[in-house]
Amino acid sequence: MSTALSTVLDSNWFTRPTCVVAADLVGKVLCRKLIDTDGAAKVLRMRISETEAYIGEDDPACHSHAGTRTARTEIMYEQGGVFYVYLTYGIHHMLNVITANAESPESVLIRAGFLIEDSDRLLGEQLLSADKHLSHPKQFAGPGKLTKRLQIDRQLYGKSIEPASTVWIEDDGCKPPISLRPRIGIDYAGEAKDWLLRYIWADHPSLSKK
Repeated sequence: MSTALSTVLDSNWFTRPTCVVAADLVGKVLCRKLIDTDGAAKVLRMRISETEAYIGEDDPACHSHAGTRTARTEIMYEQGGVFYVYLTYGIHHMLNVITANAESPESVLIRAGFLIEDSDRLLGEQLLSADKHLSHPKQFAGPGKLTKRLQIDRQLYGKSIEPASTVWIEDDGCKPPISLRPRIGIDYAGEAKDWLLRYIWADHPSLSKK
């Protein structure tokens, strides 16, 4: 399902150090296979512009901080290459990829992106104003917006990052300029709230925050 110039990232790609994966994901293409309202299969192709790294038990912002191991976070202890999706504020699904080796509970949150030109389009868009079209750069500007537009929820939890899961990631050689910023929404995390673990496509209009 990849384009001629794209390769699907395999599970080993995600077992590398978490910060390396978080940086390298910027510019990659997140693909989501959906069934449209007319019954046709479509693939939405969103280029990732913003990620955040969560680096395990010593990271106060990470769900596995201090060895917290619950039914929800158990997936974080698996080897990199699977999805971790959770609900925040009872409303928004957060899409994470598990990274590093087994028993090293780390992940990368995918925060923002934008549709690329060769993405399929959904029929329902035809009824919307231009600023509501999925091609608008702000439609995926935030992790909650992203999962809503791509119709991603907890059904993806624990699934492998591969086309068989209907969500996968491709590399087509895009190498954008990357800047580092503090993560967002983790004021509870003490000094960790200032750690430069948010990776952004410098000055891109799709970012959730500069």
